[in-house]
Amino acid sequence: MSDRSSLALVTGAAGGIGEVVCGRLAARGHTLLCVERDQALAEKAVTAAGSDTAPVACDLSDRESVAALCARIEDEWADDLELVFLNAGVIVPGDAADSSAAQLRLQLDVMLCSVVEIAASAARAMKTRGRGHIIATVSMGGILALPGSAAYSAAKAGLRAYLAALSTELRGTGVAVSGIYPSAVDTPMLLHEATHDGSLLNFFGKVSTPDDVADVFERAVRKRRLEHFLPYSDSILCRILQSFPWLVPPMLGPAEAIGRRGRAKYLKRKGIPRR
Repeated sequence: MSDRSSLALVTGAAGGIGEVVCGRLAARGHTLLCVERDQALAEKAVTAAGSDTAPVACDLSDRESVAALCARIEDEWADDLELVFLNAGVIVPGDAADSSAAQLRLQLDVMLCSVVEIAASAARAMKTRGRGHIIATVSMGGILALPGSAAYSAAKAGLRAYLAALSTELRGTGVAVSGIYPSAVDTPMLLHEATHDGSLLNFFGKVSTPDDVADVFERAVRKRRLEHFLPYSDSILCRILQSFPWLVPPMLGPAEAIGRRGRAKYLKRKGIPRR
C-alpha cells in the first residue's frame, strides 16, 4: 500500500477484518473514515485505529442513513477520497423458509443494496478525479451458495456480479474495482454461525484469520485486479461447482460430515463445550 497520505473509508470498521485493515491503513498514514452502524461502534473503531481517523455512524440497513452517507461521499469527501473498503457484514443462520422477511431484508440491505449505493457514489466521485479504488469483502459463499445461508449467499453473489459490471464500466477511468473472496474467517460473525447452526461448510477447510484477509486486502490495493481469493485452492473447487450445481447435492453429506468435525475443533479452540 502507498505511504502517501490519502482519505480511506471503511465500513464494518470495528469488526474483526475491519479493525485490522483500519490499523494497517492508519499505520501507512491514511486518513480514515471509520463507518459503523452507530456512533459508539464508530468511535470504538477510531480508538483501535488511532492516528488521523474520524467516526462515521451509518446504519446500512436504513435507506435514509445510507443516502446521507452517499451524499457526504459526493459532496464532502469527493476531492480527497482515494480508497473505499466495503466490508460490513451480517448473517442470520437458518433455512430460507424459516426466516422472516425482516431477517432476509437485513442481510440483503447490509451486504448488497447499501454496498451498491455506496460504491456508485464513490465511483462518481473518483471518476471525476480520474483515480481511486473500490474494494469489497465478498465471500466464497457468493460463488458457491451455502445451505442455511441463502440470503447471505444471494447478497454476496449479487455483489460479485455488481463488482464485475462496475469494473468494466470504469475501465480507462483510473478507478479500480476489487472483490476479496475469503472462505471462513475467525471473526465474531463466524463464532455466531458456529453456535447458531450456521452452515457446516464454513468449517470444511482452514479457517483464516483477519490478518490473512488484511494481507489479501493489501495485495488487492497493489495489484488492482478484480478478484482475490483466500485460500485460492478453495476458490477452484467453488468455481467448478458453481458451473455444475447439480454436483453439489450428492457431495453435501460427506462435506458436511467433514465440516461438523471442523466446527467441533474450532469450538474446542475457542473453549466452548462441544455441541
